[in-house]
Amino acid sequence: MSIAVHYPCHSGSGAPRALSVAAIRAVAAQVRQQIAREPDSLAVTVAALLQAGQGVAVNGRTIGVVWDLAHSLRDEGGRRVLGICDTDPEEPDCAFVSVNAELTEHRPDLALSTAAHEFGHVLFDVPAALQTGMRRFRAVAADAAALDRVGRSAEGRANEFMGALLAPPVALHTRLLAHARSEGLRFARGPHQGRPGSPILAAGNPVDGLAGVLAALAGDFGVSERFIAVRLARYGLLEGSVP
Repeated sequence: MSIAVHYPCHSGSGAPRALSVAAIRAVAAQVRQQIAREPDSLAVTVAALLQAGQGVAVNGRTIGVVWDLAHSLRDEGGRRVLGICDTDPEEPDCAFVSVNAELTEHRPDLALSTAAHEFGHVLFDVPAALQTGMRRFRAVAADAAALDRVGRSAEGRANEFMGALLAPPVALHTRLLAHARSEGLRFARGPHQGRPGSPILAAGNPVDGLAGVLAALAGDFGVSERFIAVRLARYGLLEGSVP
């Protein structure tokens, strides 16, 4: 099974043009629609991502994806790393994605977010690397902190893709409202990128109530509470955060 995506790219190299955050999230939405989920479930699972992502068609170019989530992982300097996306000049139509089994053995949420991050590299960075025919591409996620970084670099782009794939803004906002109301938390009005016309979570809510909402959302989407907190801030769903 292959996942097909389209986004603005340079016709010669296949490299992405300067994609806005909205454009990156649109690619994540394309991918999410092509990954099977259990009925009424919001969570993308590692198994479903791997099954759907055995191959990709990016702007018409077909690339096979070889996954490895069963081994420990080190970079070329011998340091333990969380994930790697790799190409090999001798395998001109393939990308290789590895997630460190040792570091994620008891953290399925971390395995999922790492796999999604590296899959972002497959979609956005590998096509141009393969187009050159000679250059080897390698992207390394050193640790969990690397998955929080934002910005306009390839790493920031892969992180934005990961976040929007696993916890899209409208779905996350909808569940946030439901859980926050059940906890009796206060709402406010402000700019956001979630469900149109809906309020956001006000600043100054009780810490215990907020923690309960984060935990519930983490369970809904199969990610960590830290992951949820980052996405809420990125989407402007917490008063005082910048969308």
